[in-house]
This record gives sequence, structure tokens and C-alpha cells, in this order.
Amino acid sequence: MPTSQPSAAEARRARRRAARAARQRSARLMRRLRLAGLALLGAGAVAVLAVLVIALGRGPDTDAPQRIRVENEGRQHVAEGTVVEHTADPPASGDHYPVWSRYGVFEEPVNPGYWVHNLEHGAIVLLYTCAEDCEQVRADISQVYATLPDGAFGEVKLLATPYEGDFGSRFMLIAWNWQEPFDEFDARRIEQFYREFLDRGPERAP
Repeated sequence: MPTSQPSAAEARRARRRAARAARQRSARLMRRLRLAGLALLGAGAVAVLAVLVIALGRGPDTDAPQRIRVENEGRQHVAEGTVVEHTADPPASGDHYPVWSRYGVFEEPVNPGYWVHNLEHGAIVLLYTCAEDCEQVRADISQVYATLPDGAFGEVKLLATPYEGDFGSRFMLIAWNWQEPFDEFDARRIEQFYREFLDRGPERAP
């Protein structure tokens, strides 16, 4: 017996059923994708929160440089030998002599009237204090000095000197308007500060 052909109406109903089933499958797929996306976002938020909690619970990084921005005291020249008073002690700017110090590692204190002029030229000053180990301290500084790059005028622009005042730490790096005190000798810290502030004074000179 021959098989009867479906009517046009039945064919339309079949197409609608197929289209409805396809839409349902698509909707289910979209729901699964949204749920997966929300799960990923939730996991990411938890991870970020965990990092923040750990960071906040740990407190400040004690190895980070403790730099101090010092108020600018100007850069007026005064007669060589004048007793210069600065607001900041040690100074990082201010009145100074019309001549500057040579660079290097000094055994005897260099008067700030000279080395503030070096700072004006974009040099770095390293103050140090020592009791019984002064020779070793100077040897350590000299070793770092020998590795530093030249400044804009073809020489290493670092001046290391003992300091007669009390600045509250064993060492202090100084650039124009900046100070960085520290207690343990750290060659890497000295090099980093030197490279960052070299030739950044208000006057471009040797």
C-alpha cells in the first residue's frame, strides 16, 4: 500500500517544532555559558581579594626605599667660608659656595657649602657615619663607586663624605631636594639612587 505524503500544514508544524527545539537548545547553551562566565568572574574576584588581604596583612615592604622629599631652599651663592645655615639637616638644596668639591670617597668631612653645589649640578652625595669600621665602610663605598656610570660630563658624580651632624641613620643618599636614609650598607640601593637622580639637578654642569 503506498505511503501517504504529509500535508502542507503538517510540514509547517514539523518545521515549527524543529525551530522551537533549536531555540531551546540555543537558550540552554547560552545559560551554561553565562553560568561559566559568572563562575570565572567569581573566581577572579576571590583571587584579587586574597591578594589584597595578604598584602594588607603583611604591612609595608620594609625593603622599599624610604625616600624623603625635602623642601627646596633655593640655590644662592655665598662667599666661600661663610657659615651656611639650612632648614634641612642634612641639606638637599640651599645656599652654597661658588666652587664645588671634587668627586670621590673622602676620609675627612667635606663642608656642605661645597657639596650642596655638587647637588645643584645633578651629583649624588652619600653621607656616612662609622665608629670602628671606617676603613671597611670606605672600601665598600669605593667598590660601588668604581662600578657607577659617568654623568653627562664624563666622570662619576658621586661624593661620599663623613657627616658631623646626626641624621638618624648610618648612611644617607642625597640628590637635589631628595634624601634616602638607611642603616645597612647596600650597594644596590646606592646604584639605584645614583642612576635615578644623576644629572637631575637644576644646573647642568660637571
